[in-house]
Amino acid sequence: MIITVYMLPALYEQKKVSAQDMEEIVRLLAHAPLLYDDGLSIQVQDFIEGLEIELAHEVRRAVIELYELAVQACRPLADPPAYEQLQDALGLQAELWQEEVLTLAEWMEWLKQIAQGQRKLPEYDFTAMLGNLPEGFMIHDFHDELRYQLEQNPTNAWAIEERSRLYAALGVN
Repeated sequence: MIITVYMLPALYEQKKVSAQDMEEIVRLLAHAPLLYDDGLSIQVQDFIEGLEIELAHEVRRAVIELYELAVQACRPLADPPAYEQLQDALGLQAELWQEEVLTLAEWMEWLKQIAQGQRKLPEYDFTAMLGNLPEGFMIHDFHDELRYQLEQNPTNAWAIEERSRLYAALGVN
């Protein structure tokens, strides 16, 4: 598989984007889709207008590249249930990025693959796996449960395996 070289991760590594600005950019990546009921109407401009920072020209172009990938990923997942699952995945990915589990380049590649239909969102039967669960239990909740299981028992083979599967499904290499 060929991995695309994206501008924003390189600019971040070169310190042309501050950590604080990057957190704002990622915050919008995860939260802007929550303003829409489906993935058909969100536009790159919706992300850009939500930024509370000024972007230099080079950085602005790189951020637009990121948000273009996000918009493209929203389109094939336009129906409300799939779009809600995408929103949940983006929120978890933002958390994994902050924890340095997921790189921005990996995340962008994941968005591209989702947009092109080369990758699907993680699918689980949580009730079969975990029993009776609250309504609306989703991927982020599952990650929290795995984290809890591993805090209780760091050698829990099931939780380690499921976390690895989940991370792979979210683009973590």
